[in-house]
Amino acid sequence: MKGVKDAAAKFGVTAYYLGPEKFSIKEFVDLLESAIAKKPDGLVVTITNPVVLDEPLRRAIKMGIPVIAINVPDDRPPDKAIPYLCYVGMDEYLAGVYAGRRMLQEFTPKRAVVAIHEPGHAGLEARAKGISDVLGEKKIPVEKLDIGTDPTKALTTLKAYLQRYPDTDAIFTLGPLGAHPAIQLVEEEKLVGKVKIGAIDLTTRITDAIKRGVVVFTIDQQQYLQGYLPILFLKLYLDYGLIPQEKVLTGPLVVDKRNVEKVEETVKAGYR
Repeated sequence: MKGVKDAAAKFGVTAYYLGPEKFSIKEFVDLLESAIAKKPDGLVVTITNPVVLDEPLRRAIKMGIPVIAINVPDDRPPDKAIPYLCYVGMDEYLAGVYAGRRMLQEFTPKRAVVAIHEPGHAGLEARAKGISDVLGEKKIPVEKLDIGTDPTKALTTLKAYLQRYPDTDAIFTLGPLGAHPAIQLVEEEKLVGKVKIGAIDLTTRITDAIKRGVVVFTIDQQQYLQGYLPILFLKLYLDYGLIPQEKVLTGPLVVDKRNVEKVEETVKAGYR
């Protein structure tokens, strides 16, 4: 949101940021339809469900509204994918791969669990698959666990999983909604160092946990760029017909004790 606001101010653009308070494809589509009806000069859209978003976005493109995808792309084959101009964001599957590889640099888990807070979200599912593929190559048992978006429920669900599988020594979280309960769990149960956490995305609580050794690492996707760059690209496209091709990757970037202090400064300033 900050990236959108800053770019709009910089380039003299009127930009509106819309999104459901909680993950809801129906509400997301309703907001998209409302935006299309206003016939804007451009749309910036997260492709959370390419099948559901296919028709409205193709319709918008046929109306002459240029579309840029951010945060989550349409990963279907080129002949089936939504023909937006370009994608700005992290490679979600690669983020999971980086997370799995970084954990293996730390140690070889006996059992791992991937806490997913929004099952069905294309980006989160891709992250989970990347983790599972890397650990699967090492024959490490790994299970995807639906923890929901309520922090209290997530804490209870994770705690119950560890009680059921006490040999679990690695927790992967796919966003703050999973990372924060996981941090609370290992601290309350005195499992710091015994159960290692690998996260994706950044908050000050996550960076603090990295500094204290509670979280091993997190994966940064530099969301500020995902807001800022599409506004710039649409401005250049509308004014001069210039547009980057295919994917402009803003991540994954591994954040651990080696670089956390520098990253933490930009998290507090709202640039990450």
